[in-house]
Parts: sequence; C-alpha cells; structure tokens
Amino acid sequence: MIYRIGNLFWKEVVQFVRDRLMTAFIFSLPLLQMVLMAQATGHRIGGLRVAVLDLDHSAISRQLTTALDNREELTVHTFVQDEAQLRDLLDRGQAEAGVIFPRNLEQDLISLSRPARVQVVVNGENSVVGSVALSAANGALAEFSQERLETLGNEFVSPIDLRVVTYYNPAYDTRPFTIPAQVGFITYQITLAVASLGLARERELGTLEQLIVTPLSRLELVLGKAIPALLAGMLNFVFMTSVAIHFFHIPMRGSLQLLFAITIPFVLSEIGWGVLISGAARTQQQAILFVFILAIVDITFSGYLVPVKNLPGVLREIAQVVPMYHYLIVIRGIMLKGSTLRTLWPHALALIGLAATFLGISVRGVSRRLD
Repeated sequence: MIYRIGNLFWKEVVQFVRDRLMTAFIFSLPLLQMVLMAQATGHRIGGLRVAVLDLDHSAISRQLTTALDNREELTVHTFVQDEAQLRDLLDRGQAEAGVIFPRNLEQDLISLSRPARVQVVVNGENSVVGSVALSAANGALAEFSQERLETLGNEFVSPIDLRVVTYYNPAYDTRPFTIPAQVGFITYQITLAVASLGLARERELGTLEQLIVTPLSRLELVLGKAIPALLAGMLNFVFMTSVAIHFFHIPMRGSLQLLFAITIPFVLSEIGWGVLISGAARTQQQAILFVFILAIVDITFSGYLVPVKNLPGVLREIAQVVPMYHYLIVIRGIMLKGSTLRTLWPHALALIGLAATFLGISVRGVSRRLD
C-alpha cells in the first residue's frame, strides 16, 4: 500500500514540477500577497484632509485650526467660504472631514455664558477613515478645551482616575491582527487549490481512466492526491510564518510547535474539500471556480472580515463547521496572546473532527463518482 501511494505521490510531484505556472503560483504569489497586505496595514492612517469653515475669524478659531493641524492624523487642507463649498469637497472626496467654527465662538468661550459649539462634519463612506478623523478632531478640541480651562484657572479634575492597560497590542497596530489571518488564508487557499486540481487534471488530460484501472484502492488514490497538497500547505505555512515573524516582526508569544500541530488538521480538512471538488469538476477551470466560490463562503463565516459574533444566530451556528473560523482563532491566539492548548482545545478538537469528517466524505464521494 505504501509503495503504491509513494508511486502516485512521485507522479504528482513530477507533474507539479513540469507545470511552471502552478509552481510560480504556489511559491511566488503567496509571498507577494503577504507583502502587499503588510504594506497596506503597516502604517497608521494619517494626513486626512480637513476643510475649515471659519465664520468667527478670531484668534481662538485660528488656535483651534492650529490644534487640528498639529494632530498626526489630520492636515488642514482647505479653507472654505460656506457650507455648500464644504459639502462639495466631501462629495468629491477632496476632504475627509470638515470643521465649522460658528460666529461669536471667541465671545462664547470668554464669557462662559453658554457652551461654545463647534461642528465637525465627517465623510463616513469609509467607516475606518471616518472614525479616525472624528476621533482625532474630538481629541484636538478636547485638549484645547482642557488647556483653556487651565489658563483660566478652572482646571477640571475628573472624579474617576482612569488607568488604561492594553494587552497584546499596546500600540493598537493593525498589522499584528491582519498578518496572522493572512498566513492562515494563504495556507488555506494554496492547500485547497492544489488538492482541487489533482483529479480534475487527470480527467482533463484523459489519464483518469488509467488511474482507475491500476491496482489502487479509492483510499490509496485519495491519499496519493492528498499528500502533495498537505506538503504544499505546510511548506507555505512554515514559509509565511517565518516571513511574518522575521520580516514583519509579528510576535510569536505562544508555542510554534503547538501552532504547527494544530495547522495539520486544518490543512487536512481543506484537503477533504479540495479532493471532493476535484472529483466533481470536469476541468481544472471548473475546479478553480469551485474553489473561488468556497473561499467567498469561508471568508464570510471565518471572521476574516467581519467578526462572527456580529452575524445573525443561524449564521453563527454555520460558522462552527467552517475550519478557517477555528483556525483564525488559534493562530491569532497563539501568536498574539501566547494561548496554550488549555484554552484552545475546543477549536483544536473541532478542527480534528472536521478534518476526519471532510476526508471521510471526500473518499466516499470520489469512490461513487469513479465507480
């Protein structure tokens, strides 16, 4: 049995080496994808353009404008004459936020008879950019108000002494959250792509019938096709994890050996899906199309883009049978939090169960289609 599976495995390796396009896809595109994601998430959002409508034309309004411009996230880009011009800049995307200083602003601040009102208008088309702009503007105005009170001798002391301690990502950097997920996604897509092309390639080349008549059981056939996908997936995992740690400085606070061990059932579960797709697809193009559709579904239910807890109740239950959902929790937990098997065992057990289930379904599915 081992000899027959070894021969089939060697045949897959030879075919893989001859397919230069696939070889480039397996080893080059994932690295490019990782670099692009790291560059996109490696910098904090800054330099957001702010349009100022100053109806007061006072020293206070000029000081507030300077306070806004001194924020790293904001840049006072334009001074407008009326609200219509401000709205036009936001509509055309030439400003991310606008600040309106009303008339008599300085008098209101000096007299303290009524609250001085400053209006901040934010373009909420991009929720992330909008929230950063709003937070930065609020921070600048709050700091100015505090300094103003101290100047007048009316220092405000909050009754609550708030001390904030942030674990795992004190700088609130986006990269440590996105890069581990990208490692999982790259491992997922490479494994699924390689596994889904095995039988589809044989059928397209007309060699599947030769495999069927060879003295190979259906289990041996599936294993011979699955082992190259397993090696491709694990090699990509090791390579991408090394790149994430050594080049993009993503912390590895937990056990790398534990992460490697839990990655194996994750890869096996995706191999089960890939072999099932490969048995159903008539051509390699169909197989890749099925992979694309499955990837969209898995991304939706994995928490890669939207937290699973924000999904409706039924969809949250569906997410429990998506391997990538459990794996993203595992890889983020081990790399960022230093989580151990004591806290991750439900997800590790789920991945083992899903791997056994999907591989069993794939063997039965392939047997029915080839018999």
